[in-house]
Amino acid sequence: MTDDSVVSSDTDYTARLIEGYDIEGIRRLYDGELSTAGGQLSACQGLLKRRLAVAPDGKLSMERAHLDNSAGALHVEETVVDTVERFSLLPEGSTVVLGLSGGVDSGSLLMLLSSYRRRHPSMNIRIQAATFEDFDSRYSETFSFASRLAKRFDIEHTLVEADKAERVFNLTRPVEQILLLLMESDDAHQAMYVDHHTTRRVLEVFADEVGSDTVALGLHTTDLLAGLLNSWTSGYDIGPIPERQIGIYRYVLPLAFVPKRELHLYYADQLGHLPKQTTPNQWEFNPTDRNFYYYLADHLQWLWPGLQHWAFTAHNAQASETVTFETCENCGAAAREQPNSPAWSGLCDVCTLFDKHGWLRMS
Repeated sequence: MTDDSVVSSDTDYTARLIEGYDIEGIRRLYDGELSTAGGQLSACQGLLKRRLAVAPDGKLSMERAHLDNSAGALHVEETVVDTVERFSLLPEGSTVVLGLSGGVDSGSLLMLLSSYRRRHPSMNIRIQAATFEDFDSRYSETFSFASRLAKRFDIEHTLVEADKAERVFNLTRPVEQILLLLMESDDAHQAMYVDHHTTRRVLEVFADEVGSDTVALGLHTTDLLAGLLNSWTSGYDIGPIPERQIGIYRYVLPLAFVPKRELHLYYADQLGHLPKQTTPNQWEFNPTDRNFYYYLADHLQWLWPGLQHWAFTAHNAQASETVTFETCENCGAAAREQPNSPAWSGLCDVCTLFDKHGWLRMS
């Protein structure tokens, strides 16, 4: 039968499994879950925590634990503590810069790092949160919330002025205008990457100003699994997880082993309400392949709960031992040398795009 054949109720069919895998045996692992929204309880009920394990002899087993909100929040904290300690993400006396948008990911990371610091007061860890100013940041609910959240959890907080990215990248116009112009061009699929790269580089410059070489990002399990899928299919080397070196900066990812739904539960437990969902920027819907990777990453986590522990460990084991970085002559960002990449032109990919459209100031 072809994929577009229509199955008729008037016809008898006999199906034979050609590949030989045990469908019923695998489905039994999920007994009782297939009709309950992916085994996930609502935020007011807690969650069903699952983990699919593969034994050395090839057998599969599924572990389950029902956690109420408080137990789920504690589990998230313990997961982050374990991640920070196992990978030595925050050495004693370190200063870490956190990009704080005010959303659930960065907001939860701020609360979790604050909790870690309370648990280890003698380590003298300093946390510097930075929120990027846009045209209405000083008046917007998002910035106001980010400021209140940092104050509530005793975190130093700075509003990074809107024109800082223009100065760092030597631009002829604000990044916000550039992103909108890109969306009207043939390079629309690059807008989200431009947004991320400019944010990352300005965070690095801010880190220089506060005497830090460590940047913490609120990337959770789905973010990183989607990035791995992109890496596997494109051959792009993204570096190890949950810590990677990019030039002189250490990027740490304390939420690597925390799925998005668990962040929501933690957020609600800590603040007493679910996070408000904002409408994504128009460039976050592009490119479509990125959304496809996220879609697949979500499905993979349901089919193989705990996959991140296997995937990230295997990825780290295969990561290149020697890495070369090039430094952009315009913005100063470090670019990881990629396999079979074109000859280095002196500009990073984003600055090359800016130059293409005439948005770089001539020196």
